[in-house]
Amino acid sequence: MDTLLNADVLLDKLSSDAWFSSCSDELKQALLRDAKIQPCPAGEAVYRDGELARHALYCVVEGAIRLSSSMHDGSPSLLVYLQPCHWFGDISLIDGRPYIRDAVADVDSLVLYVPSKPFERWLDDHPKYWRDIARLSINKLRVAYQIIGEPGTIHHKLARRLWLMAHGFGSRAHNPSLQLQVSQEHLAQMLGSTRQSINTGLARLEGLGLLKQGYKSIDILDLAALLDHANHK
Repeated sequence: MDTLLNADVLLDKLSSDAWFSSCSDELKQALLRDAKIQPCPAGEAVYRDGELARHALYCVVEGAIRLSSSMHDGSPSLLVYLQPCHWFGDISLIDGRPYIRDAVADVDSLVLYVPSKPFERWLDDHPKYWRDIARLSINKLRVAYQIIGEPGTIHHKLARRLWLMAHGFGSRAHNPSLQLQVSQEHLAQMLGSTRQSINTGLARLEGLGLLKQGYKSIDILDLAALLDHANHK
């Protein structure tokens, strides 16, 4: 494995992800055997919507990656904001079709790339591990179902989205992050809202003692209460 980090440090870091930590040692070794970690400067694309898959999987090691697309009017639509150590690219690995979103570094980042051919050959020789790849995608589908058609006012939707972000959209199910690096603009794009509405919603949640705002950051003060607020519409 070609890496900018010590192998043991990398393995320990990646184990903070719920999916990776649940995988067998054999699958972990297969994922990392030919993997490379490369810098991805802010604004650089890991891949673009419509491109054929060049790698089997990706993982954010440091920094943050935006998965987004453009609306019919040209305005950006941010699907999800990926932070360490979130794996992505699994849909194209499964169906072999082009990517359906842009994956772009929001800040200077490090991304782990798993080459397609050696990993897919290994999966063909060890087909039982396709179930683990399916688990990776199903975990995301479960989150998507929570997001689609979210009822409630903007502050209820914000509460749920921030709770999901704290849990890495499922990747940090057991070790949530209480400090989120995210701007109001990105939250507005994710929720299909305006910055003014997001500002009002965040102020409401801050007034309830659920969070504290900083510059492009949000400190979650009470995760349980945040989820309770999201569920009481």
